[in-house]
Amino acid sequence: MDKYDIVIIGAGTSGAYLAKRMAEKGHSTLVIEKSSKAKVGTKYDIFHIEAREFSRLGIPRPEEGDPEWAFEFEKNYNADPLTLYPKLQRNHVVGLHLHEYTLLMDRLAEEAGAKIVYGAEFLDFTFEEDGKINGVTYKYRGAEKTVGARIVADCSGINAEGRTKLPDGYGIENGPLTDEDMFYVILKYVKLKNPKDYLDGSTFWAAYKSWIAPCADPEGAIIGLGACHSFEYAEKMFEEMEKTVPLPEYELIKVEKGRTPYTRHPHSLVADNFIVSGDAGSLTKSANGEGVTSSIYELTIAVNTLDRALKLNKTSKEYLWEINKKYNETQGAEFAFLRALLVGVVNAASFDEYEYAFKSGIISDELLNAMVGSPILPKTLIEAASAFVSGLTHKNIRVSTVKAAVKALKNAMDISAHYKNFPSDPGDFESWTKKTDEIYMRIGKIK
Repeated sequence: MDKYDIVIIGAGTSGAYLAKRMAEKGHSTLVIEKSSKAKVGTKYDIFHIEAREFSRLGIPRPEEGDPEWAFEFEKNYNADPLTLYPKLQRNHVVGLHLHEYTLLMDRLAEEAGAKIVYGAEFLDFTFEEDGKINGVTYKYRGAEKTVGARIVADCSGINAEGRTKLPDGYGIENGPLTDEDMFYVILKYVKLKNPKDYLDGSTFWAAYKSWIAPCADPEGAIIGLGACHSFEYAEKMFEEMEKTVPLPEYELIKVEKGRTPYTRHPHSLVADNFIVSGDAGSLTKSANGEGVTSSIYELTIAVNTLDRALKLNKTSKEYLWEINKKYNETQGAEFAFLRALLVGVVNAASFDEYEYAFKSGIISDELLNAMVGSPILPKTLIEAASAFVSGLTHKNIRVSTVKAAVKALKNAMDISAHYKNFPSDPGDFESWTKKTDEIYMRIGKIK
């Protein structure tokens, strides 16, 4: 039986990144990918990466003319439901072809020494006598194969093929995502009929969780929407959105549908000889559900810990625990704060209140740009506060919405502080988890 230091389930961007980094450190690395090489990374055509993330994460940055590159833009408009008072947020974004970028990441992993087997379907784990994972079985060309592994990483995507097959009590939640734990995403690729409507950036309507953004065709666009429950419900929301949002005239070219996690990540991302990442671990951005860079950020933390654990031949959860600690103190806390705040505000605010917030300046260009690192002047905060008080006085904002927003802010602060206080030792994990669940019960889920 072949044996590897690490076996990775899934050759998407997360799996490929981890494979490359572990192979570079001299560890024997096998990646098993259910899709064929021609189908890997084809969930969507286009995905986005903020330009600053390439250097921060150490991932390849395609340029115009490369097969992975699709477009770039800096203007990001956030709009009210009627699009009368859009606000401009500047943030350099690179649009990439997911399939081509995945193949690039896979190729870099193979060049570093990792082995990738396409068309290999993960079946189950194998275990030592003490119950710890020591390998996997998978199906390849009709035959079952078993390989040994000192560590197994689940980067298999939203179905979490590995995590959901963990035994009960193994240390990581093993339940599949429900309809309430994800967004059903519809993307319409269109040709714009009027040159005056050609896009120089994206527009996002928070009230509808919908957007329009550039695509590879400069005369085209992608119109998208994310909704809970089902694709059928998302289609109904799309119809409602089009009644209100003044979209440009277009010709429909194609439609893509997919799902993305929109829930908290598992309380622990590691167990004995095991780690979860990517959509399998619900590691997606709170604001938009994108997960490529947020997952790779977790793996930048994980690589050194996994490397050290393998070299010491100590791969139990105790030796992998600092991955949990470092992740939850940083990005985990940040995403938890934003998700709690967004759930409370989005569930409470009416369309009329959205309109007032944009019209009055409660939501401004300056406030939105502060979210991506720009400085904010005291004058801006004072003006926003004044508009808020005026709205409350003249009943443009309901008292119930204010109460919900205050509650959401408190929940956001509580959950963020709790994540930043993630236990250094697994012995304190049970009590930490109990309090986490109590806070999330207060937060609820987006409606």
